[in-house]
Amino acid sequence: MKNRFLYLSLYLGLSTLLFSCSFFAEKPSKNAEKFLTHFYAFEFEEAKQYGSKSTGELLDGLKEFASMLTEEDKKPRTIVMVGETIDGDTAVVTYQLEGNKEPETLKMVKEEGKWLVSMSKEDLNKEEEMEENLDAFEAEMDEEVPAIDSSAEMKDY
Repeated sequence: MKNRFLYLSLYLGLSTLLFSCSFFAEKPSKNAEKFLTHFYAFEFEEAKQYGSKSTGELLDGLKEFASMLTEEDKKPRTIVMVGETIDGDTAVVTYQLEGNKEPETLKMVKEEGKWLVSMSKEDLNKEEEMEENLDAFEAEMDEEVPAIDSSAEMKDY
């Protein structure tokens, strides 16, 4: 009887330990949020600790660009984490910036047990290209849709 109680206690103790470890395990979205908070505050040195080596190199290159921005460009932005999809040692985190209609994604990789942002120059170029395409589309739509003169009188037919 004592052995059964001992085994049951040991089993429950180990089960609790394993459950709590997996429950409190680091999630990609937590590190992504920390990275994005520093990134959009132009705190690139702080953001580097949540990024891969290649992301850190990219952030080093962005420092010079950020020095040319105005204070209006550097205004704080609110970030809302929308979701995450984990596939082995990679993940995609979805977030939304205040004022943006569409959510954005951030690639993550697990290196040495830690989730890190994996951002490349190509990722930034794709984002810029999408924004340029959207701006061009909006300009095209403005040209195609005639403006309505609200001062003109309506004629009855």
